[in-house]
Parts: sequence; structure tokens; C-alpha cells
Amino acid sequence: MLGAIVVTIFTGFLKLALLAGAVFYAGLVLMSYRTDGVKARPQVDWNDPPHALERLSVWAGVEALAIGLKAGKKIFEMLSEASAEVGEWFLNHRHHESH
Repeated sequence: MLGAIVVTIFTGFLKLALLAGAVFYAGLVLMSYRTDGVKARPQVDWNDPPHALERLSVWAGVEALAIGLKAGKKIFEMLSEASAEVGEWFLNHRHHESH
């Protein structure tokens, strides 16, 4: 019984730590995207592997964010155009039905 409670508490803290890490990583990616932009390349020093891994993962996150934003913009433009065409079709057919 006590073991189950300890496991539940440990699992809760582990989930909280993973969530905090994800929020911290997302913050790093967003700030890097805002300050450096997409053109920035990571400067990796392989003599310091933890920082090299951090810089590479943030750079990969910035690249993924840029691709997602570009794809989102294209999808939004396509949906906006389709919505305008549907609206125009609806108004044309409504006009014909009222006569």
C-alpha cells in the first residue's frame, strides 16, 4: 500500500518534470526563432557535448517551427480561397432561386 502511494507520487513528479522540460524547450525554441530567425545556424563545439546537443535540438526545433508556420500559412490561404469560392457559389445560387 505504501509502495503504491510512493510510485504514484513519483509518477506525478516525473510527469510534472517532463511537462516543465517541454515548456522550457518550447520557450527556448520560440525565443531563438524570434531573436535569431530561421537563417541562424548552430555553432557546435564537439568538445562540449551537452551544449552541442542543446544547440542542435533547439536549432531543429526552430527549423520544425518554421516549416510548420510555412505549411500553416499555405493551408490557411488555400482554405480562405476555397471559402470565398463557396461563398460566391452560394450567393449566385441563392440569387437564382429567389427569381
